Amino acid sequence: MEPQGKIINFATLGCCLLLLCILSPANSEDTRLKWKHISCKTGDLPCPGVGRQAASLILDIDRDGTDDFVVAGWGDTSMVWFRHTNQGWQRYLVDNRKSHIEAGGTYHDIDGDGDLDILQGGSWASNQVWWWENPSPIFAPEKPWNRYTIKDWGEKQHHDQIFGDFDGDGKAELVFWNQRARKLFISEIPANPKQADNWELNEIWSWPVDYKYEGLAKGDIDLDGTIDLVGGGFWFKHQGGVNYQANQVDDYGSSRSAVGDLIKGGWPEIVLGSGDTAGPLNLYEWNGGKWVKLTLIDTVDHGHTLQVEDLDGDGNLDIFCAEMSQWSQDETDNPDAKTWTIYGDGKGGFVFEQLKAAEGIGNHESRLGDLDGDGDLDILQKPFAKDIPRVDIWLNGGTKGNK
Repeated sequence: MEPQGKIINFATLGCCLLLLCILSPANSEDTRLKWKHISCKTGDLPCPGVGRQAASLILDIDRDGTDDFVVAGWGDTSMVWFRHTNQGWQRYLVDNRKSHIEAGGTYHDIDGDGDLDILQGGSWASNQVWWWENPSPIFAPEKPWNRYTIKDWGEKQHHDQIFGDFDGDGKAELVFWNQRARKLFISEIPANPKQADNWELNEIWSWPVDYKYEGLAKGDIDLDGTIDLVGGGFWFKHQGGVNYQANQVDDYGSSRSAVGDLIKGGWPEIVLGSGDTAGPLNLYEWNGGKWVKLTLIDTVDHGHTLQVEDLDGDGNLDIFCAEMSQWSQDETDNPDAKTWTIYGDGKGGFVFEQLKAAEGIGNHESRLGDLDGDGDLDILQKPFAKDIPRVDIWLNGGTKGNK
């Protein structure tokens, strides 16, 4: 379902809510928000230089109130971060080893010293999961961070990790997929996280067939006061100890996941996108007895970017969704890769816009964050393989017609 300036009505089953989706074609001139484009290809900021660009993160590494960003990949230098300064963005080293980092990393104050540390999993080439200690307050551009191992045994590939208080004990747990083991693991953060043996990894779900479940998000799905885990087309409810009940939302396991109260009132909605394949962008609303699927876009080609945030600052959550351009050795995999900003009104209405100026660049874990410190959300656009090394930033200049 390609946005073509038409109005489509969705009626949810089991209730009388009418969803009005206004699908409008948009380009760089008629988008709702003003965007300023900068790119490492035009010298506006340094390029990452991490080989194939598998992972990205947005977080405030130096605690100055402005988001920094991380790019990681499969090169001899495998992770760098970019710090916003008065002179623009400066590139700093995190890891100068060929760690072969997979997509879907995360961050948390792992060692409890007040700053944010980075966690990444190894790809199809590695059976390891690691975390890197934030060296704050001293940042040396060419000095790598100290890296500590969490897992170095068993099967390879760890696509997606997340921290959250999933058992309601007031402390965050780490959850990650181990795709080639066909397992989902959880662990409390140990008192001494620098020793791998201190991380007690517990299996909370597994599957018997060779299938790549992925995607992780979190939210209080059933509104019981405890954060729930969402991933692989399921939501997982804590049942005590390290036991979690897997509740299927849809048969859409190889997908990206996002959660938010897009239709205000009731349970938060779940959004699933195509990830490492071609498939629909679906929104799922709980009607009191089951999840009702609303297909927003019929086909998103390798939609490895998905995030739910209030992008235009109107108090209603929006959806950021974008396609990869190249995932194989063929640069023509998806030459017209699209980037969508989908604006919600909190009642089930959505206005679809395509950022035409970004078309064809490609997205792989592109993200939203306040990259210039002005209080609104900007876009970090990161391709996986096409035209790398490359990162692009789209600075949010606010709603058109307003300052």
